[in-house]
Amino acid sequence: MVDNAHDDLTEEQLERMAEKLLAGWKPASALTGLDAQELRMAQRLLGRSNSERLATTGRTERFRYRRPNHIIEYYQAGWGWQVDLLENGRRQTFKAELNDEQLRIVLSAIRAKGVPVRRFETEGEKLDRLERERRLEANPTTFKERPKSARFDMLYDVMDIRP
Repeated sequence: MVDNAHDDLTEEQLERMAEKLLAGWKPASALTGLDAQELRMAQRLLGRSNSERLATTGRTERFRYRRPNHIIEYYQAGWGWQVDLLENGRRQTFKAELNDEQLRIVLSAIRAKGVPVRRFETEGEKLDRLERERRLEANPTTFKERPKSARFDMLYDVMDIRP
C-alpha cells in the first residue's frame, strides 16, 4: 500500500519535498561529501593536520589555517634509506627503500625547497655510538692528533710561540 502512494507522486513533487526536508541541513564540515581522491588533494593543499582539523570543525566554528611545520628526517632502515616527513610533530613516510644515490637526489631536492633536513639516529646507531665513545674513554691513546696546518706553523714561527 505504501508503494502505491509513492507511485502517485510525480518527480517534481518528490524534489520539492526533498528540498523542504533538507532546507535547514548543512554538511558537518567542508570536507563532507568529498571522494577519496579529493580528500587526498585537500591533504596535499592544506597539509594533513589542517585537513584533519577542517574535517572536525563544524559549520558554526571558524576554521583558521595554520602553516604546518615540516621537518624531514632520514635514517637507515632494513632495506635501504627511509625518509619521513614530520608535519607538526606527526610522522608519515615520505620515501622508502632508497639507495645512497636516490637518497642524495631526494634530500638535495628537499633542501632546495628550504625544508629542514636532519638525520634520525636509530636505536642501533645510538648503541653503536655509545659503545664507540665508551671504548675511546677507556683507551685514550686511540685518539688521533690533528695534523698541524702550514699556515699556523708559519704563524708560530713568526710570533715565536709554541702551542
